[in-house]
Amino acid sequence: LHQRLEEGKSALGLAVNVSRLSLMQDDFLLYYSNVKERYGIPDGLLELECTESLALFDDHFREMVLELKKRGFRCSLDDFGAGFSSFNVLKDLPIDVLKLDMLFLRKSRDLARERIVVSNIIAMARELGVRTVAEGVEHAEEVDFLRSRGCNMVQGYVFARPMSEAEFNALLDEARDGVLPLAQAEPA
Repeated sequence: LHQRLEEGKSALGLAVNVSRLSLMQDDFLLYYSNVKERYGIPDGLLELECTESLALFDDHFREMVLELKKRGFRCSLDDFGAGFSSFNVLKDLPIDVLKLDMLFLRKSRDLARERIVVSNIIAMARELGVRTVAEGVEHAEEVDFLRSRGCNMVQGYVFARPMSEAEFNALLDEARDGVLPLAQAEPA
């Protein structure tokens, strides 16, 4: 991210997964604040992703999120719907982004019910002023559905497989207005 900014390329948000162990370190806030400052990362570009379980079982997590936001970080709740999802977390936690677990789009016995649940979670997040990201999207039809419901962003193999940094930078340079084209289907 620092290199892109130095080269005058378009800025992009960068999300970093934060583990329970790192969050419990005494120097957690200082460490991430120093990294942000050392590399001259503007406010709002670094997003720290925490799993929902941290929010459910840590009484001090809300205060940590508020402090991170004061320091210019965005905060997201990762893997929502993967385990003990709680609407109280959404009600009480001042997050910026809600990341819907890929299980919402997998192994559903009833596609109509699945889509009702996903649609309403997206609508609720929008009313709370929280952006939504659907994780693990693999099919163009899922992208179309999520777009039609107002999901802010989708990520998954439908766009690209894991790649090297050089390939990633080339892909970003080709993106138009921050939107990546759908990946081409591989021959069977």
